[in-house]
Amino acid sequence: MKLDSVNLKGNLKFQSFIGFTILLVIFKIFIYSSGSWILFIINSILVALTITSLIIYLIDFSHSKKINPLALVINVGILNAVLFFMFTYSDAILSGLLNINTGKINPNIFDGLVSFFYSFIVLVSVSVMFIVFRELYFLKQKKNVSIYFNTMLVFFILASFGALLIDVPALHYIRDTFFIISVLLIIINSLKISWIAFIVKKEKISLLALSIVISVLFVANLINGSENNVSNKVLIQFSPILNQFLKIIMTYGVVYFGILFFTTLFHIPTAEAFDRKAQEVSFLQYFSKLITQSMDFNELAGSLTEISAKVCNADAAWLVWKEGEEYKAIANKDIGYYDSNLLTKYIFENKLPKNSEQTFFLNISRFKDRPQLSDNYVHVAAAPLKAHNELKGYLVAVKKNDYIFDDEDKDAMTTFSDYASLAIENSRLLEESIEKERLEKELDVAREIQRKILPSQNPQIEKLQISSVFIPAFEVGGDYYDFFELDSDKFGFVIADVSGKGISAAFIMAEIKGIFESLSKTMESPRNILIKANEILKRTLDRKNFVSAAYGLIDLKKDTLSIARAGHCPILLIRNNTAQQLRPSGIGLGLDYSDNFTESLDEKNIKLEDDDILVLYTDGITEAKNSELEDFGSENFENVLLENADKEADVISNKVMSKVALFSQNNSQHDDITLVILKWKQKLKNDGVKEWQNSAPQLKPQVT
Repeated sequence: MKLDSVNLKGNLKFQSFIGFTILLVIFKIFIYSSGSWILFIINSILVALTITSLIIYLIDFSHSKKINPLALVINVGILNAVLFFMFTYSDAILSGLLNINTGKINPNIFDGLVSFFYSFIVLVSVSVMFIVFRELYFLKQKKNVSIYFNTMLVFFILASFGALLIDVPALHYIRDTFFIISVLLIIINSLKISWIAFIVKKEKISLLALSIVISVLFVANLINGSENNVSNKVLIQFSPILNQFLKIIMTYGVVYFGILFFTTLFHIPTAEAFDRKAQEVSFLQYFSKLITQSMDFNELAGSLTEISAKVCNADAAWLVWKEGEEYKAIANKDIGYYDSNLLTKYIFENKLPKNSEQTFFLNISRFKDRPQLSDNYVHVAAAPLKAHNELKGYLVAVKKNDYIFDDEDKDAMTTFSDYASLAIENSRLLEESIEKERLEKELDVAREIQRKILPSQNPQIEKLQISSVFIPAFEVGGDYYDFFELDSDKFGFVIADVSGKGISAAFIMAEIKGIFESLSKTMESPRNILIKANEILKRTLDRKNFVSAAYGLIDLKKDTLSIARAGHCPILLIRNNTAQQLRPSGIGLGLDYSDNFTESLDEKNIKLEDDDILVLYTDGITEAKNSELEDFGSENFENVLLENADKEADVISNKVMSKVALFSQNNSQHDDITLVILKWKQKLKNDGVKEWQNSAPQLKPQVT
């Protein structure tokens, strides 16, 4: 909406200029007569309004453009060249328009149009020049200097309108006075050139040449505009105001570009120093962008060395990255890896100064292997790269021949090394963040897999209450339990613990599920199932991993339990207010694939009695630690079970987890917790959904 308003405003100003131009054309061709004072005044007003409307439009137009001072100067030069051509050949172009006897333009439409077109070109040219001078005056000004320019503009207007007294010689002093004051103000304001300091040396040299050429053109046009020639007569007849305004602008140009020449000349010796500071500021801004950009380390290192070589006026640059106790050259700029490695070895293994955590210079003219270098490198500068007060490496620059590094180079190297350190550290943190995000996505996948692997709810078995709890120490865990309803009178169950934690343990657990689910459908003997599972895992587990497991089978008709254990925690049997540990012999799955595994494995058969409680668990319960790093222990575990043996299975598991949570509330959980409770000959009264979390303090999973 705001943009539309600005565009509409600009269009109205341009339309005003076009409207006054059309009125001026009609008036000049069809109405104006040089003998009438009233028409003369109307003509002057129309010319003044046309110039004013054009200037107002050009001011508004210039505000929407990015100002390039050199381009403005070139535009002034082009307009001056056009006027010079017009004034030089005015006799040939316009002489046919004048009546020889009167010196006036012949009264016909064609001659009037030619005269108008010629004068209108001058009008537009001087108006554009005025706008250029205005933009150059305010460009890069740090103070409010508009009052000086506006004062000068007022006298421009007074001097221009003073030209209306051309036919009253006695009053010419008024016109001349305003003109002289205008020239004085032009001189004063032309001294306020601020933008020259902000252009580079190459542009200053170009400006020096342009100011000479343009000054000559302004002088030539001022002389041509002051002579009593055809061009001057045509402009005066068109409007004395325009002719006077032309002289003022030409005078402005002579003064301004004369002063500009000497100002530029005085700035040349300091231009190189300014260019360097400007380049440093520009590169610092670029570094600020690098710090927040998503760049990998290699790309960032390349940008750092390229910029450092430029800002220090070095012939080559590279990074020396510290890996252990060794220094490695990377991100070479304008130097081969053989040269950089040779210099790196010399500097950082033999000549590293004691204050190596500060920028230092070295002369390598006495380096014995210097003839092996591909170029005549003599001087070296190195600035440390640090992050969190830890030295990460160095930013190195070299110069050839006798061009030494000065204090400014040292300051620049130090500044840029600080920025480089910050950029590299941000790059590293960014990579870690990306890696963390990737791992979190993998964890989401693993968590979903594990959710599908573990039973979604406990089975409903006549004469058997079942309760189960699983709490991973991390986002996913390596504990596994499952139930198998084999037929109407057989019920199998398994618990396992994969060595290790996290995603790798979770995926091994997923394979374990498939193995036991398949074997439980083809075998009944828990011992044979564990033997076969160990054979299958031979193709999967490496030497770093193993699995402890316990598999049991309950015959619901015969009231018997068969159970085998492969290195797992003992199975607890709560009977008659006593806790028995069932320990059928066996070593963990994946520890041995020879006959020793089969020979070590035993199977235990038990006749179940009323109110028998079977407890299967992983060592995350017994090894839960308090603030003193003491274990919860088997004794506390068995005591909780005995105290609540007369309760339902769900209540017992709630009590156990409450005790464990209270015991370890000041310490992080460091291992997965799995608890499975089977209570014999009790009618199931609930669906096995756990509520213990709502009635006890939460365990604190360890944070990685």
